[in-house]
Amino acid sequence: MNNLIPTRLIALFLFLFIFLEAKAQSDFRPGYIITQQNDTIQGLLNYRRDAANARSCIFKQEADQQKVTYSPDQIKAYRFDEGKYYVSGTAVNFDFGSQTFVECVLKGPVSLFYYKDDTKDYYVISKDTVAIELAKPQVYKRQLKFLLKDQPSLLSKIDKMAYSRKDLVALAIAYQKLSAPSQTYVLFEEKTLPDITTSFGVFASAGISNLSSPPYNMYISDYDVVKSLDFSTSFTYEIGAVLNLHLNFIGENKHVLQLAPSLNFVEYDSYTERSIFPLLYTYKMNVKHTALKVPVLYKYSFYSKERSVLPFFKFGPGSAIYLSQKGTYTYRSALLSETSSQEIVYTQPVDTSIKFERMKFYFTAGAGVDIKFGKKLVSVGAMYDYGFGQLEGQRSDVLLQVGLQF
Repeated sequence: MNNLIPTRLIALFLFLFIFLEAKAQSDFRPGYIITQQNDTIQGLLNYRRDAANARSCIFKQEADQQKVTYSPDQIKAYRFDEGKYYVSGTAVNFDFGSQTFVECVLKGPVSLFYYKDDTKDYYVISKDTVAIELAKPQVYKRQLKFLLKDQPSLLSKIDKMAYSRKDLVALAIAYQKLSAPSQTYVLFEEKTLPDITTSFGVFASAGISNLSSPPYNMYISDYDVVKSLDFSTSFTYEIGAVLNLHLNFIGENKHVLQLAPSLNFVEYDSYTERSIFPLLYTYKMNVKHTALKVPVLYKYSFYSKERSVLPFFKFGPGSAIYLSQKGTYTYRSALLSETSSQEIVYTQPVDTSIKFERMKFYFTAGAGVDIKFGKKLVSVGAMYDYGFGQLEGQRSDVLLQVGLQF
């Protein structure tokens, strides 16, 4: 097995990540648009970055229908259900310089809008018929004091506030309570996940395992058990649990760090014959390994709220802690012309006679799909492990894996 395989696997999965991420630029979520005739049409909206959402609205009424792209002069507004609300810039008494959608953060006696283009992002605050862009860093405080001068009790609050959505929203609500307590405000606050969330799961894997052997050396002792080995492909299986850390601050439910310990079982058999006249040498080994595998994986999921089947890939390093090694080694030598009754037989247990290294390292990579069942995910995929094994060999496993995430 070539030692370049792990490097090639990493390069392959990085290529798949870049290629599939470029293809998976749609994340349609429930929402609606408001037409120029004030009609509300329910459907699905493509959830993108702020700058892209400002340029256009991508909408389709049903998941299997063609998408339609609307510009700010074609519709009045659009909103994601329980999420962001965008209005055409023409609805705000402010010159944005070009046609654009702006996010309406809060609507009331004092309204707050957020806008982002390819070069900058800023807030626009409006009161009555006046709308101003809040400039950073310290100018915005003077602007707010001028706009809200009819409530002098807010001046100290403005001095202490930061240029942030949270503080601007709090200031607008405080003004509403002081100046127009009978009026209401609407806060279009998107429900977001915490930056990091956790989930747990269990899984089982089964597949094939190959253990390579060191090269044959006829000058070492015939009683050296690693002298001549040729292991056949073996069956292996494992059961385990997984802890998922969802890195939502990078992308909702897309980037996951996984700790996936499992108990692995495998049994290898080797049988070789070598004829060196006038003798026939026979080497036979049966060995069973039990190991605790502890990989740390990065998983990328092509997550979408509207799809129930979610492709993923994952990769990372791991350590295998070997808990036991059991089996027997048998060596026979006999004259080619004689009967087996005159052969020399040497047998020993491998659990006490073979050098046994507790920890080995490997690299693992795989891909599959997560399938939604209510709030649970059923995972089906394939994994490839490659690294160091026992008996001075290299171990490679190909496993089919099925899991359940709670």
